[in-house]
Amino acid sequence: MNLRIQACNSNKELRRLLIEVADQLTGSDSQVLEPRLPWDGNPIFLADAHQRPVLISFDPECAQTALIKGLQAAEQLATALPWVNQVYAALGKQQRPPKLVVVCRVPPPGAAAILAACPNLSLFCYKVFNIDGDAGVWLEPVQAAPEAFGEPAPAQPADPLPAENLPPLSEAEKAYFQQL
Repeated sequence: MNLRIQACNSNKELRRLLIEVADQLTGSDSQVLEPRLPWDGNPIFLADAHQRPVLISFDPECAQTALIKGLQAAEQLATALPWVNQVYAALGKQQRPPKLVVVCRVPPPGAAAILAACPNLSLFCYKVFNIDGDAGVWLEPVQAAPEAFGEPAPAQPADPLPAENLPPLSEAEKAYFQQL
């Protein structure tokens, strides 16, 4: 038996495969609402099992493009959410910001820092294969842990001083803050 394995680079094919494996990207029981939103990058729009909006952004050429276009689409969706909720009953009138899933061949530069700073972002690397005429996609989640990328863990911010422990303001400081 001979297997013919070849890479697949088609944007259309990748979109179809990502829709097929949406449950791997967004959790079980997700529902595709729009397979191709008319926004820059044409992200895939879904509702997850908790009726939360999810955008899948991808670009077969450039990870940075997938990330930037995904962030732009997430901002557009967050702004339009009151109207979007009226169109898609599957969202259950959610007002929480959308989750963003970015799919790219290799992680974009600074992926660890981006993931650590953005709790609503998931990042996956992919490979698309065509085996004897059947296409499939291999997905690997990129971890947010900075140690996975050989970077030190970020320092935790210090707790602010309680108001009762603050020194009193001088007259000059009071005047300055009053003019703001």
